[in-house]
Amino acid sequence: MLYGSGWMQRWQIPAGQENTVLLEIARIGRDETGRLSVVDSETGATVTLMVAWAAIATAVIVDTDATPGHHEGTGQYA
Repeated sequence: MLYGSGWMQRWQIPAGQENTVLLEIARIGRDETGRLSVVDSETGATVTLMVAWAAIATAVIVDTDATPGHHEGTGQYA
């Protein structure tokens, strides 16, 4: 999940990309642009999400295998 000022997005990470995403989200707050591989909820395809890290306040990786209940699609705004 990515959080900015007044918004949140939730994306699914492709299997095996957790470490790559952790390295990218370490850039939060920097005046840099990054790329994250995420899963498009409509097609199930892996796509590239461009991120302006200066606009991100925080991010978290949620292990959905450990989270009970229904999970919404990727990229859904809260």
